[in-house]
Amino acid sequence: MLSLSQAEIYTKSKKPSKRFYHAQRAGTLHCHGYPLLTVTEEQTNKKRVLKIKQQRFIADGSADDENLQWKIPITVFTKSNPKQIAQQILMDKPEITITLENIPDDDWIKLNYNSIGLYRVKYESETLARLNEPIANKKISPQDRLMVQNDVAALCNAGHQSFVDYLKILSSYADEDNFTVWKAIASNMADLSSLLEYTNYFDEFKRYRLNLFSSIQNKLGWDAKPNEDALSAMLRPMVLSIVGKSGDQDTIDEAKKRFERHITGDLIDPNIRGAVYVIVSRYGDESTQEELRKLYFAADMTEEKVRLLRSMGQSIKPEIIENTLKFVFEGDNVRMQDAISGLVGCTSSCEGRNLVWKFLQNNWRTLVERFGEKSNFLIAFVEYGLSDFADEKTASEIKSFFDKMNTPIVTRPVKKVLETIHMRSEVLKRDSKAIEEYLKQQ
Repeated sequence: MLSLSQAEIYTKSKKPSKRFYHAQRAGTLHCHGYPLLTVTEEQTNKKRVLKIKQQRFIADGSADDENLQWKIPITVFTKSNPKQIAQQILMDKPEITITLENIPDDDWIKLNYNSIGLYRVKYESETLARLNEPIANKKISPQDRLMVQNDVAALCNAGHQSFVDYLKILSSYADEDNFTVWKAIASNMADLSSLLEYTNYFDEFKRYRLNLFSSIQNKLGWDAKPNEDALSAMLRPMVLSIVGKSGDQDTIDEAKKRFERHITGDLIDPNIRGAVYVIVSRYGDESTQEELRKLYFAADMTEEKVRLLRSMGQSIKPEIIENTLKFVFEGDNVRMQDAISGLVGCTSSCEGRNLVWKFLQNNWRTLVERFGEKSNFLIAFVEYGLSDFADEKTASEIKSFFDKMNTPIVTRPVKKVLETIHMRSEVLKRDSKAIEEYLKQQ
């Protein structure tokens, strides 16, 4: 084991030097992937000892047969001085210890100041819980706030942590105001949402998600404010869409009102138009779809057509999703290069994914003939259309089907899809019961 005094120590400056990070970047070029640091703590009086082990991070949680090691520049900062690095060390062994002096029992610590280092960090649950306070109070940088939750989400998917840890840490982001942080949270929550749709407690998850996003939605509102920055304008439609899809009735009603005015000539702000289309499509009927199709044919700009295509399949009504797939792929309604947008929209629900898979099975030879057997569109149809399943039965069906189809260009994409489905299936096996118990307590 490498102690602090034995390691290569750098000055305790506020900002690590470029030289400090060069060692890892150089090492990463010669290694596949990047490291995961597992941190455990021991507290004695006001002395805290951090034990840090490194291993290769593999997204699906499989073992590292190569036992790769890196030279890793580690920075540690603490509650007592969140803008000052407390320790810097170059980790060049499988395991090291770092001793921090004058650290009270309840003080938080965090590795990787400003998240500059190319590694993920796994904390014990208690250590992670202490980070709720600096995240909620924005005592750490947006980069660090982003990466704390990103690391936990990735570790949950790989089986290193429970998604309960992720849901717990997310509670500290309710008053977050940074677009990039929210975008990362939204992406991770979308992945989790598509997974938990296959459970009987999805409604509890939607309530949790609604509570998380309600504060930022109330702050942003529906309409741009004077002198508003561009990032707020980008954040608003994302938040509205999430809150609407989480079942907030006020948001659904307002979206329907604005859509009704839109089709009579009182146009919706283009910045939130996509969110409105998604919400009304999800909760609308065939007459809503007819209006969306009219708007599609009337639209001059490709951007608007793509917005409409993505929204059409967002319905949770099977007959509407089937009609959308026909609209997208039959006849010449939709340009070949825009077809993927229509298909992606249809995968936004369990019902939609099942219907997309059925459609691909029934029409694969036609799609190959239309788009070409070497077309990248076929890759997109496989990857975007089939990756969100979460059961081994469907994975087996997908493998069996494409083994028979003999379409070489999708061989690797199909393998990737099968690996993704397996990983998602394993997450449900590991974490579903604990997630259910946690959500039902909220």
